[in-house]
Amino acid sequence: MKRKGNFIAMWAVAGMLSGLVPAAPGAAQEQVQAVQPVTEVRQSLGLTYPEGVTLSVKFRGTNRLPQASGEAKIQTKKGATEIEIELDEMKPAYFFGGDYNCYVLWIVSPEGHVDNAGEFILEGNRSKLNVSTPLETFGMFVTAEPHFLVSTPSRFVVLDNTRPTEEIAPLKTSQIKYRGFEGVYQYTQETLVQDPEVKGEVRVELRQARTAVELAERAGAAEFAPEELARAREALNRTGDALEARSGRQVVSQLGRETVRLAVEAQKLAEARAFQAALDSERKASADQAARLEKGIQEAQSEADRQRLQAEQEQLRAQMEARAREEAQRRAEAEARRAEAEAQRAEEEAKRAAQAEQQARLAQGDAERAKQERAQLQARLQEALGTVVEIRVTARGLIVNLPDILFDFNRATLRPQAREVLSKLSGILLVTPDTHLSVEGHADSIGTEEYNQGLSERRAQSVRDFLVANGLSSNLVAALGFGEAKPIAPNTKADGSDNPAGRQMNRRVEIVILDSAEVGRNK
Repeated sequence: MKRKGNFIAMWAVAGMLSGLVPAAPGAAQEQVQAVQPVTEVRQSLGLTYPEGVTLSVKFRGTNRLPQASGEAKIQTKKGATEIEIELDEMKPAYFFGGDYNCYVLWIVSPEGHVDNAGEFILEGNRSKLNVSTPLETFGMFVTAEPHFLVSTPSRFVVLDNTRPTEEIAPLKTSQIKYRGFEGVYQYTQETLVQDPEVKGEVRVELRQARTAVELAERAGAAEFAPEELARAREALNRTGDALEARSGRQVVSQLGRETVRLAVEAQKLAEARAFQAALDSERKASADQAARLEKGIQEAQSEADRQRLQAEQEQLRAQMEARAREEAQRRAEAEARRAEAEAQRAEEEAKRAAQAEQQARLAQGDAERAKQERAQLQARLQEALGTVVEIRVTARGLIVNLPDILFDFNRATLRPQAREVLSKLSGILLVTPDTHLSVEGHADSIGTEEYNQGLSERRAQSVRDFLVANGLSSNLVAALGFGEAKPIAPNTKADGSDNPAGRQMNRRVEIVILDSAEVGRNK
């Protein structure tokens, strides 16, 4: 986040603190200017518009918005000058980033006084504005601003007026000097030359409201104007709620503008009170010196001594005010740096969150593709295996059943028929690399548990050894024995008699072609 100029308050009008700053003892109360703004002198082309004539004045874009243009129809009548202005090739002010949100038309008098004439509402890349002024001689320009209620133009001038297209005999031109605000506005870029235009109406009420509250917070409103800031924050919440509830443009606009008004009020009070606190501190520190000067003035033996002491008193007062301004400025600078650091942290967090979200979307896409590929592979594998062996589909994966008849009785030796089946099975599995197999032996309940456990393990190992000998990776094939622990049919009938068919079903070896999720759980 870039930041230019000095960190100073946005306003400085003599007399705003009337009644807030006590005068020195024995002296007449004077109005004190809270914060002296650091400004630069700029120029605007001033024109004197003759009465009864309608003139067309062109606007030219600056390097900040070089493609922009505009035209104003100006007519001076008795007591007022009507201005109908239309802008073209505009881009949203929030593209500048940071604090900038809108565009404002300024009218500057021959004396250099600037007046906020109104805000431009963009409709795509165009905007119209009808205003009037009591002036007959004035200059005009357009700036990017944080909100519509600013009282001093920023340095982000985007359009200047030029000479009228008509040549009117009494037309007078001059360069009008004025002072612009250099202060604390943050931004991310100084020109929009590379940015695209947008379509549709550009509504920035919530942006303006949010920025106005942030500027009040930077001015120290949380400390020096907490009640006013609280009202502005409540209004900001209402504005956001109205926008989320789609309450309509008029409602959102009214709430947003009320938020800006309350935030500006909180900001001005905070700046005044911050300066007052600094000035009180300076007066306290210089109380003894001020008392000595006041006593000296009262006891002066000559007019020359009195005038000398009064000059020293005035100098002391000026020094205290200057130091108070410096302290207020230092506080504003520190708060602006803090706000900038927070904005940078928020921006970095937003970037990290966006990257994480993008990575999550990519990972989700990869996972979905992998899932589809696994499903397709399983379908092909199931089809191929179904022509060779009996299989069934389970949550663990495909299960191949090798019945007891493929083994010698009570032994783990594979019969020729089993070897033929396993050879075909191996050929199919070899074309599906990285397939994990779990060869699992089972027994019936005849004999001891210990014996049955050993037999099931030997049979599973025998099948595993054959598969590995036929080319399957030893790292991908495991052998397990479960003895009589996992029957798939009753070993005895309901009356307690022997169940040969059930026992034969339980004497088996199963080859589980594990699903990838199952492999992950088994690791």
